[in-house]
Amino acid sequence: MRQALNQAEKLLRDYGRNYEANLVAIALETFDRDPQAACREINSDEWWNGTAAVAAVDLAVAGGFTAQSRIDAQALRQALLVIFTTMRAYGEHNAAGEIVVSQFRKWRESHI
Repeated sequence: MRQALNQAEKLLRDYGRNYEANLVAIALETFDRDPQAACREINSDEWWNGTAAVAAVDLAVAGGFTAQSRIDAQALRQALLVIFTTMRAYGEHNAAGEIVVSQFRKWRESHI
């Protein structure tokens, strides 16, 4: 989880998505002290629900669909999959996140 949070924060900052990167940084700091509390923080609309959510950030679009931005978009989605899976392992459930993560898995399988 720590590695996924670090990667998500770095990628978001690289693309100027500082608000979302700050949400990730807060979760990482909390995770180091209390993983359960971090998972409760992550289990929110700011992370999983709507067009302003962390999970809605598309680095491919932000990066102009360059080869690197598409790779970075895939890496961010993979990090979010790990984050969501860990959140679930700590007993948190988020219906919107389930839908988003399901789509990420489909994209991963189709190499999008």
